[in-house]
Amino acid sequence: MSTPIEIVKVFCATFPEEDGKVAIRRYFTPQTVWVNEGVSKTTGIDEAIAFLERPNRSKSVAAVHFDMLAIAADGNRVLTERLDRFLRADGSEIAAIKVMGIFEVEGDRIVAWRDYFDVNAGERIAPDKR
Repeated sequence: MSTPIEIVKVFCATFPEEDGKVAIRRYFTPQTVWVNEGVSKTTGIDEAIAFLERPNRSKSVAAVHFDMLAIAADGNRVLTERLDRFLRADGSEIAAIKVMGIFEVEGDRIVAWRDYFDVNAGERIAPDKR
């Protein structure tokens, strides 16, 4: 069985595929709580995918890549420091946002994911800022 750190690393590496949907379908449960502090909260796979597909999302964002700056575990909780890069279809960067996250892992699934970041940084990727 993979360790919680290994699961989170693979989840983050998989996230760019199909705009996060591949990773969410593989690693979330129907009860997984995903919180983008100050922005959103979803429960389960369907709500998480609906958040990714929301109509007011910037159409210029083609992919999000997570650059892992640091990672540590305390039992089943994995703390990450990341640079989340929002990219256009041509691969050019729209914005890079520093994020602190915590993942809670049970077995080979992520049951909770909370991210903390400067919500004002999101203005750089807002639909009306394209």
